Amino acid sequence: MDAHLRKDRPGDLAERLSFDCPVPLLERLAARYGEPHRRYHTWAHVLGCFDARDRITDAAMPEVDLALLFHDAIYDPFAGDNEARSAELLLHEGRLAWLDERVLRRAAALVAVTKHGGDPDADDGLEACVVIDADLSILGAERGAFEQYEGLVRQEFSVDDETYAAGRSYVLRAFLARPSIYATRRGARLWEARARQNLEISLSRMSGAPRTA
Repeated sequence: MDAHLRKDRPGDLAERLSFDCPVPLLERLAARYGEPHRRYHTWAHVLGCFDARDRITDAAMPEVDLALLFHDAIYDPFAGDNEARSAELLLHEGRLAWLDERVLRRAAALVAVTKHGGDPDADDGLEACVVIDADLSILGAERGAFEQYEGLVRQEFSVDDETYAAGRSYVLRAFLARPSIYATRRGARLWEARARQNLEISLSRMSGAPRTA
């Protein structure tokens, strides 16, 4: 099963982090990611992001790890402030755990980049680039895993098919319009070509256009 879709216990992640994270904090986070309205944006997605991060770099980046943990901690499919509220929760939980304030503030800023509102830019810094690419790695997954991801995301939106297709197509076209979907060289090598193929096929399907090989 694809890493983004598997299930592990929250405490299992603690030993992979580049900072000392209390297991109760991870358990509280996992409970949020287990909310009933979620289908893709679950704890399994967090684990998939960490697997992707490990493929991009083996550097110790506590700010990246914190951002990946919290980036979808608040998730309402129809809200526009999920990232801002997730960043606020990161600061709150991090301070309760007596984590370094500088690390917390940088991690909170990194959560904002997962809004994916513009083209990734190396000038944002390596940490931001790693967070972006880890979060978007599923776009470049093998076709079967990508299809499952698309189906799970669809289930999170209680709207009719026409409305969903219009909104989803807008998002996918925005990714395809970027010079590069991924912000790191490693991420681009790993996922860029397959991501573009996956997105083109999905767009073709939603528009009803003939599919090409």
